[in-house]
Amino acid sequence: MRVFSFLVAVLALAAPAYAQTTVVTDHAQSRLAPETDGVEPGGVIALAFAQRLEEGWHVYWKNPGDSGLPLDFKWTLPAGAEAGAIYYPAPHRIPIGPLVNFGHEGAPVFLTRVTAPADAVVGSTLDIALEATWLICADICVPETGSFSLSIPVVEKASADPQVAALFAGARTAMPTPLDGEAHYAVQGTSLTLDIPALGEDAYFFPDMPGASEPAAEQRARRKGDRLLVAIAGGPDLDALSGPLSGVIQFGDGEGAQSYSLTAERGAADGGVASTSPNAAGGSLFALFIAAFFGGAILNLMPCVFPILFVKAASMAKAASGEGASLRRHGVLYGAGVIASFAALGGLLLLLRAGGEEIGWGFHLQSPAVVALSAYVLFAVGLNLAGAFHVGSSIQNLGSGLVAGKSGDASAFMTGVLAVIVAAPCVGPLLTAPVGAAAILPPLQGLSIFIAMALGLAAPYVALSFSPGAARLLPKPGPWMDRFRQALAFPVFAAAGFFIWVLAAQTGQKGLAFAITGLIAVALGARLWEWGREAKGARLAAVGLLLAALVPVSLMKPVVAKEAAAGVIPFDPSDIEARRAAGETIFVDFTAAWCVTCQVNKLTVLSSPAVKAAFEEKGVAFVTADWTNRDPAIERALAEFGANGVPLYLVYPGGGEAIVLEQPLTERRILEALNRAAS
Repeated sequence: MRVFSFLVAVLALAAPAYAQTTVVTDHAQSRLAPETDGVEPGGVIALAFAQRLEEGWHVYWKNPGDSGLPLDFKWTLPAGAEAGAIYYPAPHRIPIGPLVNFGHEGAPVFLTRVTAPADAVVGSTLDIALEATWLICADICVPETGSFSLSIPVVEKASADPQVAALFAGARTAMPTPLDGEAHYAVQGTSLTLDIPALGEDAYFFPDMPGASEPAAEQRARRKGDRLLVAIAGGPDLDALSGPLSGVIQFGDGEGAQSYSLTAERGAADGGVASTSPNAAGGSLFALFIAAFFGGAILNLMPCVFPILFVKAASMAKAASGEGASLRRHGVLYGAGVIASFAALGGLLLLLRAGGEEIGWGFHLQSPAVVALSAYVLFAVGLNLAGAFHVGSSIQNLGSGLVAGKSGDASAFMTGVLAVIVAAPCVGPLLTAPVGAAAILPPLQGLSIFIAMALGLAAPYVALSFSPGAARLLPKPGPWMDRFRQALAFPVFAAAGFFIWVLAAQTGQKGLAFAITGLIAVALGARLWEWGREAKGARLAAVGLLLAALVPVSLMKPVVAKEAAAGVIPFDPSDIEARRAAGETIFVDFTAAWCVTCQVNKLTVLSSPAVKAAFEEKGVAFVTADWTNRDPAIERALAEFGANGVPLYLVYPGGGEAIVLEQPLTERRILEALNRAAS
C-alpha cells in the first residue's frame, strides 16, 4: 500500500497544477482532469474522474444492483456555472454470494461536463471544487471521499490537452454505444420483456432505474427474426415503472462484451419471451420439476390414457407369478418409450423456438397429418381392445403393431410412445407453468421439465413392474378382464372421434371426408391383419392400406377460419386496442379445438348461466383467439402473457392492463375478475 501511495504521489507532482488534482485513499487513486487547456465564456468543458482501484476492489454503477451506492458529486462552482450528469462506463456484473452488484473494477473513468458562466472574462480562471464520495468494496465495503479543485483558464479558443487525449479517448470507448434501432418493453405480472434489435444472443440488460429488475436472476433471450426478446425478472420497484425504460444492454461478457445504451418505450414487446418470469423459472426449477412430475402422473387418469395403462397393468397381473426380471424389463422399456417420446417432442419444440419459430406446446397438433395419424392409431387401438383383431398372442403385445415383429420388448416401448401420443392434448392447467418455463430455460433445463412430465406419466406402471407384491394385489385375471377390456375400447373410440372433430375444424368438410375414408381403411386393414393368420399377403395388404389412408390427409392444408359464432369476436390485436381505448371490458378466450381442457371449460364454466349473465350485464366483449391452426398473432399474444400454450383467459378492464385468470378456470374466478375490471 505504501508503494502504491508513493507512485501516485509522484504522478501527481509531475502533472501541471491547473490541469488535474489527484487524491490517494486507502484503496484507490482518483484524479479529476479537464479535456482542454481552457474554457470559453459560456462554453462547456469535459472533465474526467479517473480512478485506479486496488486489485480485488470495485466501485458501483449508477444502479448498483443488489447492494452498494453510486458515485456522489458535490460541486462548488462560481455563479452562473453549471455541472452536468455523470456518464458511467459500461457496467459488469459482480457476484457477491447470493447477490449480484453492478459496478466497475480496475481503472474506470467517469465523465462529466461543466458549463462556464456566459459572462466569464477571458484571462480569468474558472475555479471549481468537487467533493466526490464513492463506496469501494471487496470482502468489506469502505466509503471513501476525495476533494478536488481545478483552476481552468478562461480563453477565447480552447484546445485539446494532448496529455489527457488518451485518457478521454479510452473513457469514451468504454462508454455504451447508443443503440441503433427501436426498443420496446412490456410488463406482465412480476416480469418484463425487452424487445430490441438482435445484435447478439447472449444478452443482459442493466436498467438505469434501481429496483426495476432482480440483478441475481438469470435473464433469457430469444431471437425472433431480426429482433431479440429478453425476459427479465422484475424487481421490487417494477410497479413504479410507467414511462420509458433506459439502461444498457450488454452482449457477451468480459473483454469482448459489446454494450449499448437504450431507451425503450412501453408497449407490447413483439412476441414476448417469458412463459414465466426468469426468476420463477430459474429460482424455482425444483418446484417446476415437481409440478411437471405430478402433472404427468395425473395424465394417467385421462380417458384416452387410462385404458392403455389398465391393459398394461392387467397384463402385469396375469404375469405376476412369472419371471420378475421380465416384468421389470418391460416396465423399464415402457418408461423409456414415454421418456423418449416426451424428450423428442420437447426437444423439437425448444429447437424450433430457438430458431425463431413462434410455437408452443401442442404445435404438432396444428398439423392435419399428425391429427389424422393420432385418430387412426387410437381407432386401431380401440379395435384391438374390442377384439376385432389381435397383435401377437396376448394383450401383453398392445402397441407392438406399431413395429415389425411380435417382440414383447418392442411392445412395451411402443406402448410408452402411444401413451404420449394420446396424452398430448390433455396437457392442461397443471402443466401450463412447467411447459411455459421450459420454453425460456436453458436447453438442458428446459428439456428436464419435459423429462419430469415423462417420469410422472411412466411412474405408476414402472413402479408396479418393480413391485411384484403390489402387482399381485391387482385383480386376478379372468373372463371379466376380456369384457372390461372390450368396454375400455369405447373411451378410446371417443378419443379417436375427438381427433376427427379437430381435423374437421382444421380442414373443413373435405378433410372430414378423407378422414372418415381413412377410418374405414383402418378397419379394413385390421380385418386383413387378422385374416393374415391364414392368408399369405393379407398383412402386407393391410399395411399398404393403412399407409394409403394417410396420403390424402397429409396433403390437406388448414382452411381459413370460418365466421365466428354470434356474439363472439375473432381475435385481432388492433381491434382489442381500439376497444380498450373506447373503455370496453374485454374477455379473451385463447383456445384450440385439440385442447381438451379448453373444450371442457367452454362447455361448463364459460357456458354457465352465471357467467353468461355477468357478460351480458357488464357488456363484456367476448373475444375468441382460436389457435387450432397456426396463427402468429395469437402466438405472440400467448408469449407476451407468459403462456406457452392454451388455454389462457384474460380480462381487460376498460383502458386498463390485462388481468390473467388463474387455472383451473372457475365461475368464481371469472366473476371476481369482472368485478375487479368494473371497479
